[in-house]
Parts: sequence; C-alpha cells; structure tokens
Amino acid sequence: MAFDEARYRREVLDHGLPLKDDLRWRYQLDEPLTAAAVAEAVKEVRACWRRGRSRLKYRPVIEALEAGHPVHQRVFDAAAAGDLEPLRTALAEQDRREGDGRRRLRDALEEAADGLGLIAPATVEEVAAAHGVTGARVHEALREVRIEVREPDALPAAAPLPAYLRCARQLGLLRLRHLADFLAADGPGGRVSAPLEPFTQPPPGERALDEAAVRWARLPHSAAQTAAHGVVAALRQVLRERGPEGLGAVLAYELAASVREHRAARAGAATLLAHAVGELSVAEADARRLVFAVLHERSGDPVTGRLRRLAADGQLAQAAAVLDRFPDGALPEEAGALAAHVRERLAEALRLRDRAAGLRAGDPDRGWELLDEAELIAADLPGADALRRTLPARPVPRCVAVSDDAGVLVEWEPTPSTAGEPEYMVVRRVGRPPRSALDGTVLRPDSPGATSLRDTFAPDGTALFVGRPLYYGVAVRRGAEPGTPPSALAVCGPVYHRPEVAGVTLRVGDATVTGAWRCPAGAESVEVTRDGGGGRGVRVTARRDGFTDSGLTNGAVHRYRIAVVYRGPDGSRTVTEGVRLSATPVSPPQPVTALRVEPVADDPAALVARFPAPRGGDAALYLLDGAVPWPAGTRLPMSGLRPAARPLTASPVPGGLRFRVPARSATVLAVTVAGDEAVTGPHRRVDVLPGIGRIEARRLGGEVSVAFDWPAHGVDAAEVSWTVDGSPAGRRTVTRAAYLHEAGARIPVADGAAVEIEVRAVASGAGPRVGGAPSLTSLPARVEVGYRLTRSGLPGRRTLRAVFTARATVRAERLLLVRAYGESWPLAPGDGETLGELTEVELPAGRPVELAVPAPGGKGPGGRGYWLRCFAVGDGVLLRDPPTSELRVGRGRQR
Repeated sequence: MAFDEARYRREVLDHGLPLKDDLRWRYQLDEPLTAAAVAEAVKEVRACWRRGRSRLKYRPVIEALEAGHPVHQRVFDAAAAGDLEPLRTALAEQDRREGDGRRRLRDALEEAADGLGLIAPATVEEVAAAHGVTGARVHEALREVRIEVREPDALPAAAPLPAYLRCARQLGLLRLRHLADFLAADGPGGRVSAPLEPFTQPPPGERALDEAAVRWARLPHSAAQTAAHGVVAALRQVLRERGPEGLGAVLAYELAASVREHRAARAGAATLLAHAVGELSVAEADARRLVFAVLHERSGDPVTGRLRRLAADGQLAQAAAVLDRFPDGALPEEAGALAAHVRERLAEALRLRDRAAGLRAGDPDRGWELLDEAELIAADLPGADALRRTLPARPVPRCVAVSDDAGVLVEWEPTPSTAGEPEYMVVRRVGRPPRSALDGTVLRPDSPGATSLRDTFAPDGTALFVGRPLYYGVAVRRGAEPGTPPSALAVCGPVYHRPEVAGVTLRVGDATVTGAWRCPAGAESVEVTRDGGGGRGVRVTARRDGFTDSGLTNGAVHRYRIAVVYRGPDGSRTVTEGVRLSATPVSPPQPVTALRVEPVADDPAALVARFPAPRGGDAALYLLDGAVPWPAGTRLPMSGLRPAARPLTASPVPGGLRFRVPARSATVLAVTVAGDEAVTGPHRRVDVLPGIGRIEARRLGGEVSVAFDWPAHGVDAAEVSWTVDGSPAGRRTVTRAAYLHEAGARIPVADGAAVEIEVRAVASGAGPRVGGAPSLTSLPARVEVGYRLTRSGLPGRRTLRAVFTARATVRAERLLLVRAYGESWPLAPGDGETLGELTEVELPAGRPVELAVPAPGGKGPGGRGYWLRCFAVGDGVLLRDPPTSELRVGRGRQR
C-alpha cells in the first residue's frame, strides 16, 4: 500500500507528545507485511520526518521519533534483508506488553484496599476514636498486620531550579523517566540497574554527573545528543546553586510529579505503588513512603493544572476553548492570571497568521516564516495548515536542456525560496511546451534538492523520442506541506535527441579497414566518409551496423567520419556531426624465422632475445608458463593469444629485444603483430635458477663472512658482489665446494667500513639458464674507539677508570668493563663478570668519556691474576684494546 503522508501527519505528527510505543502506528505498517513494503514504509516515513522538521510545531514530535528510531533499527534492517521474523516477534511482544499492562492496571485497582503498609499518626487517632479503642490496641493491631506508623515525608512542590522544567521534554525525547536514568544510562532508552532509594541513600554528586556527561557525549551528533547536553547544563546549574542536595531534590520532585499525575487520574494506592516500583524503579520501601506522602498532600485546582499543561505544550487554542466554558469570575485567581496570558499569546499568534495571509501574492516566503513564528507560539493555531497550502514556492529563474548520447540533461538555477524544504519536479512534453506541472510526463530528480536531471526516456524507450521536439518544464513545491501547489513552470526547448553510433571499433587488415557499431534506435541510416585528401571526402558504402573499406594503401593513415541520419516528423533529413576515427591498414604479418635468448653481460637481471626482423609486421615477445599450444607460423587474432600467453615488456636493442629475467622458469615466444592479426614464431625455454633466500654477514677482523642456505637443487655456484662505503669493491663466484670448505663466502672488507652485499645464484654450465633473484644484506660502518685502563687513590680505596676516546662522534648502546679469571682474556662479555657499564652513551670525537668503578683486589682464586677488558655493544662502535700489559692484573706463576 502506498504511503499516505496526509494520514501520517494526521494520526502521528498531529498527535503530539507523548508518543505511543506502537510500531504499526509510528511507521504506518499495514498488513500483509512484506519485506519490500516494510522497507518502503520506513523509507517514506523517515523522508516525511526530514520534510516535517521545518515545521516548528512538528519538530518536538519528530525529534522524539528520530531519537527512538535506533531502538528499532535492527528489526527494520532484518526486514529489508527479507527476514520479517524479528519484526513479527517485536510486534507480538508489543501486543503482549500492552495486554500485560491492562491486566496489571485491573489487578492494581482490585487490590487497592490492601493499602501501603503505612499510616499517619493522625489517622491512628481518628481510627482509635471511631472504633472506641485505645491507641495501644490500635498499635498492637498495626504490628500484627505489619503496618508502620509514620509522618508523611515532605516532597518538593516545584522544581528546585526553574530552568530544569525544560528538561522534562528532553528526558522524554531520550526515552528516560527521571534523573536517575540519565545518570546511569549511556544512550536513549537506558534504565538504572538497581532500585532507587531516594529517602535512604545520599543524593548523587558532581562525580556522577561528570561520568554521565562523558557517556552521553559519545553519542553521534543528533537530536538525542543535543537533548542530553541540555540536561547536563541544567543539572550543573543546580549543583552550583544548591549542591548535591539539589540533585536529590530534583529526583524527589520528578518521582513525586509522576505519582501526582497518576493520582490526578483517580488512581488508587495500590496502582500508585505499582507505578512507583515497576515504572519508576523505586525500591518498594521507599516507593511506599513516596506514595504515602503524595496521598497526604492537599489536592490542587484541576482546571488550573490543565490550563498550565496545555499552555506548556503550546496548545493555546484548546486552552482558550476550556476557558470559554467558564463565565467571568468563576476561576480562581491563579487560573485567571493564566487565562489572561493564554488569551494574549493566542491573539499574538492570530495576528501573525493574518499577516501571513496578506502576503500570499506578494511574498509567500515571508508568509511561511510568519506562520512558523505563529505556530511556535500556538502549536494548534486554527487555519495554519490551510493557509500554508496557499503559499507556493517561487519558480526557478532559468532552465536549459542539452542532448547527448545518453539522453537529455536538464539543468536549472535554484529557486529563491528557502523555506519549507523546496523540492523540484521536471515535466517532459513532446511537440509543444508544457502548460503546468501536470501537463506531461513528471520526472523526479535523484534527490529532492538536486538542480539537474538526466532524462534517459525509461521506461518508454528511446525510439519514441528520437528526432522529435522535446520541451521540459521545471516546477518547485514545498516538501514540508504535501498539499502546497507547485510553482509556475520554467520552460526550455525544443531540444532534439539525436545520439551518435555507440561502441565503434575499427579493425585493419591487408589494404582493408572494417568498422562495426551499434546504430541508435529511430535512426534512418548511417553515413561513412573517408578523408580523400585536399579536403575532399569519399563516401564509403555502409550498413546500419558497419562497413568494409578495401583497396587501401598499407601504412597510410585513413580518417573516417561516421554520422547518423535522422528523419523528422515533417520528412526533413538531419545528419549528426558524427564520430571521427582513424585507421592504418597493414601488410599481413610474417613470422620470425629464428630466435635465441642470451644473458646480458653487465646486467644479470636482464636477457636479450635476438632474431632477424620479420618482413611484415612488428615483432613482440610473449611469455608462457607451459607448452606453446600453436605451431610456428600459426595465424590468429590478437585476442586469441590470451589467456595462454601474456605480453612481455621489452625494449628494442640492436638485433633484438631486451627484457627482465622472469620471476620463474617460462617459455619465451616470438610473435609478429600487424593490426589485429598475429602470427606465431619460434620459442625458447628460459630456466630461472631459484633465489638464495635470506643471507647473514659477520665481521672477522679484515674480512666479512657471508652465510646462507644453499638451494637444494639446480644451483652449483653463487656470485657474491659487494660495495664498500658506497663504491663497488669486488665480485666473486663461489662454488658449492668452496662454500662448504670456507664455512661461508669470505670477502675482504676493512674492519669498521660500511659494506653492502648481494648474492645470487648463477649458472656455471652452458644452456639458457639465468641467475635467480638477488638477496641483499648490509653491515653499517663502525667508528674506532680506543680505551685505556688506569688506577688512582689510596690503598684500599682505589678507583679503576676506563677512559674511552672516539675518532668520530658515535653513540654506543652499552660500554662494559669485564673481569675474567684464567690464562686467556675474555672474548665476550659473558666470559667474565661485569664490573661497570655505561648505557646509551654518546662519545664525542676526540673527547674522553670515563667509566669509573671501585678497583677490585689484585689476586684471583688460588693467588692467580685476572684479566680486565672492555666491550662495546652495538654495530656502530669498533673497540680497540690497549696493550695486554694494561689488561693483565696479578700475573702470578705460569705453569
């Protein structure tokens, strides 16, 4: 069923707040439910919300609807995907809740005589007097039935802060019941996790408000986030003026106000208690005290309360109707002052409405704005909707239409009107200009505010409109009010849709050019002209879908114009500008007669394919992973080479083509190409050796040892090349036997120099075998650092100092001073004990850096001496040892 916007506005938007929690009502869901119908209904309803937001009287309702939409988004997403079960479950649960609520209400009314378990002292005295018993007897009976005697608590009669009155609507927008929900939740519809104890627990403080503000701030920008910010601002003002006790008073006022509202509806004590416990989440003991206190309050004037509620909701016309039923002087003094305020504000709204009515012909936009101001005062202003429907938007200043191969593009300037969500509509008319927005075929832009539309003539088909005069008109209507009439038309035309041929391809052959295309529907014929030189054109015989032009000169460029002929309704003949292309006929390709593949001496990663140039066509190289499926000399179209062969990127060199070594072993095929035709030639297999893989390098004094995992098969030699300090230093071929004998490949490199090393597998025998992919590694440069060991100080308090001096500025990760016992000095820090260290130390060039530690004793175990030696951790430092006489302490007897 189509979406009925007027019905939706009447049943939902005009209903006002609070909203019913009914998905069928909120989204105009009608049976039978289908996935497409539900998705369309939700889409149309949300579009109605967007249009209606510009109406101030609808904005609070729409904000509440939008804030509640994320709660139902999951079921609607499932329905749009074709799964209606979650939606049906939600509707069934909704029906169940509504039934349970009605049953709970009946049960609460039937059990109202059970009481609250609380009674006031005055009531005890009255009961005692009425029954003629003593107070002690009454108190005994109270203990038997477990009824407590207490004075009613004093509840706030008004909000602690006047500004907080606005928060009631904001909390309702967030689907929250009271302050406690706001402080505990982090999104719309949240609830407190534990029952409230407003009379026994301390009130919430500034920390609770700060935590809630952080959670609500995580919401995406929306009406819900704006409402949450408003609540936070009001609560901070309460804290500043009254402190935490003010927040406790706010919560007590909210709870009391909700119970008072139900009491005004003639609810009994049991119903009020159930409402406080079930709907407000108050703990039962505190809920009894709350209801007990409200029931003992003095009742206010019902007429004044109703007028106050209507005025707060902006229903001034309804409030005036209530006042009209009472004669002068019949209302209390408070109601009389409120009545004067209602009548004054309603009169102001009526004056604005009448001013808007006077602007219908002169300035309808200003009239729309005045109506917004009037409805901001009185949401139920009489005659406002009818007046809006007489305020059309201003027409667009200008529109243009241009035909191209895809259809007709209509563009227009925006309307000067900005109020009421302007929407555009385009009208197409064949043969004459349209006279109104309904005089022709109505076209809708992709978005309501778009200023262009492409008419592709769907679903009628292009053939009905080709060559005929087309006129277009653009009108504007206000989307915020469905009944608003469209503006006057801005008309453009005539424009003629005469598309060119589509999908044109030219194929060349031996002295021949062949063309093919798709002829537009509605075309009479296609004309083809070839440039014959000197500005003369040569007509080429053409069909509706192509042509063949033969007897041409190979190697010469021929230019063609392919134009479409259309016949108008009056018999006139029109030829389009046409599509212009060029083609060069070629001689038939001749195959390559011989092929050899050679390595490049100065580039191990490149190969050269050498062959005699073919007599006709251009030679190209193709790569195949498997066997070549075509014998040499096979002619086939270029498209026939794929997918078995793939083109190989190559550059011309004397006598052939140069290309990169393939990533793996493959077959190189020589192919001669001429136009769209190819002929295969000879092929050669290229065996690519496997890569070496990861390599490691280690310094050994004046040499570097290079180690890697030798490939298991196919490699009997490896080439090692290296660069020292950025300059090529050497290249060496290492056989497998030499590699095993040396336990790696050793290359001469000055100790401390930066070196880059490249290793690749190479072929040592004959045949089309090439080296594999290179493997790289490097060692950074090291700065030479010398050190000396000295001792100073009195005996028993001596200090051992290691003084380091670098030739150039360098940073060391760690500098260690190590002591080791034995006949040979330590080769690594782990060979002894560390006496001291410096970490992350910078050694300036030529400036000493000192490491000082208490000097150890002069003898080791057994009276033998020990070694002192320094070590540097990190690749940037090359540490030079002093003479061994400085390193050996307490040498002792040698055996």
